[in-house]
Amino acid sequence: MEIKDEKGKYRLKVDTRKNIVYETQIGYWKPEDLERFHKDYVTKIRPLFKDETWSKCCDLRNYKTSMITVKLQKHNKWAVENGLTKAAILLEDGNIYNSVIGVQMNAAGKDISVKPKIFTSNEEAYKWLQIK
Repeated sequence: MEIKDEKGKYRLKVDTRKNIVYETQIGYWKPEDLERFHKDYVTKIRPLFKDETWSKCCDLRNYKTSMITVKLQKHNKWAVENGLTKAAILLEDGNIYNSVIGVQMNAAGKDISVKPKIFTSNEEAYKWLQIK
C-alpha cells in the first residue's frame, strides 16, 4: 500500500509482509501537515498490522527542520503504544548531533522507549532493520 499526502509533504509505503513502513518526508512542515500524517497512521496504516509489531524507515534527506517537535513527540508516543519496535532514520549526515534535523528527531523521541538509529544509506538502514 502507498499513501501520498494531498499537499506533497510525505509518502508512506507499507509492506505488510515485513511489517514495515517506509516514510519519505518532504520540505518544511506545518502542524496541520503532521496532523494529516498522524491521521493516515491511525486510520490507514495501523489497522494493516492488526495486533502485530512493526518498524519504520524514515527518509528525512528532503525534509526541512520544522516547528512540530511537540506534536511529533505525541505521534511517536502513539506509535510505540501501537506496536512500533524499531525505527531507522536516513539523513545526509549520519551524526545526529551535527544535524539540526537529527537533533529535532532526537528531541521528538526523548520520552519513548524506541530510539531511532541514524543512517546515511538505504542499504545500511535496511540491514539494521533486517530487510532484504
